[in-house]
Amino acid sequence: MSLLSPLFLFALLGIALPIWLHRLQTNATEREKFSSIMFMEQSQQRVHIQRQLKYLLLMALRILFLVLLVLAFTKPVFFVAPDAAVTEDTTHHVIVLDTSFSMREGGSFDQAIALAEGLIDNMGTDDIASLYTASGSVETITAATADTAVIRGSLNDLSPDNGRLDIGAMVTALDSLIASSQANFIIHFISDYQQSGQAVRFADMIPDVINGRPVTLNIHQVKTQNIANWSVASVEITAVDTVRIGLKNNSDADQSAEKTVTLSINDLTQQNLTETFAAPADGISYLTFENVLFEEGDNRLDVNVSPNDSFPEDDIRHTVFDNSPPAPVILLSADPESLAVTYITTALETAPRGYEVELQNINDFDPRILQRYPWIVIDDIGAVNESLAQELQRYVDGGGAILAAVGERTLGQTSIPVGGQTIDGGLTFNRNTAYSIQRVNTAHPVLDGSVGWNNLAISRVLPIETDDTSNVLINLNDDIPFLIERNIGLGRFLLLNTDLNNTWSDLPVKPVFVSFIAEAARHLSNEELLVKEQTINSFLQLGQNGGASGQVYAPSGDSLLSLADTTQAQSIQLTETGYYRIVTLGRDILVAVNPDARESDLNIMDAQTLQNWETMVAGSARSMEFVDGIAVSIAEEESVAVEIWRVLLILLAVIVLTESLLGNRYLRFNTGNTSL
Repeated sequence: MSLLSPLFLFALLGIALPIWLHRLQTNATEREKFSSIMFMEQSQQRVHIQRQLKYLLLMALRILFLVLLVLAFTKPVFFVAPDAAVTEDTTHHVIVLDTSFSMREGGSFDQAIALAEGLIDNMGTDDIASLYTASGSVETITAATADTAVIRGSLNDLSPDNGRLDIGAMVTALDSLIASSQANFIIHFISDYQQSGQAVRFADMIPDVINGRPVTLNIHQVKTQNIANWSVASVEITAVDTVRIGLKNNSDADQSAEKTVTLSINDLTQQNLTETFAAPADGISYLTFENVLFEEGDNRLDVNVSPNDSFPEDDIRHTVFDNSPPAPVILLSADPESLAVTYITTALETAPRGYEVELQNINDFDPRILQRYPWIVIDDIGAVNESLAQELQRYVDGGGAILAAVGERTLGQTSIPVGGQTIDGGLTFNRNTAYSIQRVNTAHPVLDGSVGWNNLAISRVLPIETDDTSNVLINLNDDIPFLIERNIGLGRFLLLNTDLNNTWSDLPVKPVFVSFIAEAARHLSNEELLVKEQTINSFLQLGQNGGASGQVYAPSGDSLLSLADTTQAQSIQLTETGYYRIVTLGRDILVAVNPDARESDLNIMDAQTLQNWETMVAGSARSMEFVDGIAVSIAEEESVAVEIWRVLLILLAVIVLTESLLGNRYLRFNTGNTSL
């Protein structure tokens, strides 16, 4: 036994406290003064033995409480010898069971369990074994042990999941998991050995040789031939009422089959179509549903194919179709007929999200309606008068956002009406010259992935001064800002230092303008551009544009985030198939999750590749069996540390309860002169 915090033992001096308190409670004999005791009769002093025993028991409980409390703080640890004792003759059987999605096919997983049980039955007397599962990740099911009953019991609790197995990633993860073992290794890999699961580099499938100990790879196949399989490869919404379904022939030969495809929208079956599908090897055959009715917002599309083949789990696919109407956005302009209005409107209406532009004359605009919109656009910020500037400032302070450009009306200004950046020179800075883009901050969400900024022809800009509160996203030569973002209060202000009439620059007629407007709209409106269909074990990025992530519900209905997490950016791994629901302040969003399509390809690795794999693993082990001519010795397995402070806390609770009951029930004090 060892103590992790032995200095707490000094607290045992506190045992003197209950002893002192009990001494104070001892009844003193009452004495009266008399002039003579000649006529007094001598009496016997009565001793209450039962009462003294109760007092002693109470004191013992209090002392024991203090002792256990001190021991709990010292954190005693017992070192226990491991169950799996290692000798020079010990072989460590590392049993790795493939639990990926493809193992659901036919009786593949039942056969894998049977193979694992056979390995356990054939273990030697001195051998140990550990059990792992491999799918999207490698999980330790049973640590190294010589108790075969433990491993056999763990096998009964296993089942295949929906993940994808990458053999290279599996071997890398396994190296770190078995590194602490001191025995010679035999890795038993039980799998269907899909060709799609083979690592890109063959070297990635070779385990590391740990301390020169021999490593042997034994391959156990649950199937030895390719299996033809049809799966739902794609679901496409080609028009507002048309859905095209693609069925893939996952085999190495041409196939044809009669299948019935069922399309369900939001759990209601809409149509059933039966057709003979024919496709070449690894080809896709399509079927189209027409006159499909969608609800407004996100729709859940479920496609089922029957009759099922030997792999029915991939005969279903989940998809989400967003049928939301275009989001409204205000465009303020002093000239509704200008080219700037045309360019901005076209870019917004063609954005992936889709926006409905509500054009407003800036001179007649009623600012009371601003709160209805998360963000607005102003084609020339110089057209904003003083009273409107104050309203816009309050709007941004409260969490609104503005995308604005400068223009002819800004030339006479000495500062930007919203934000207050100083224009150095103002009207005098009215010369035509050539400017070029010098720096683009592609790490910002508005500019992430955008290309084409360096191809702009820029002839006129304003000398806008920036400070520490301004984030310059694009710089021109002479360090002149071209795109500026400012956080004002709870909102954002994004300013383009060019006009949008195609006179100061040709930005409005360049392809980069459309992508810029789409990304700026998403950024300023705090809308997440989520991929509505994802693969199992991928990650869902939420709140990356500065907004709240919202609450996330798994297909099982469980909430995945705490209340505090919903206000921060989150990265959530999608571990279930079905529909994830993201609840934000503005709307509910659905994300469909399906197994990796590569798991539906049941073509296996050829026999020669598997043989080469076993041979290379054995060869790498022999090359490292001796280091500098000295054989590597087998070390003792480290003892396992077992902490018992939690047990002591439980005993403390029992003692406190016992002491309280004893003190309240038996040790009552009498008042007055009544003798005890």
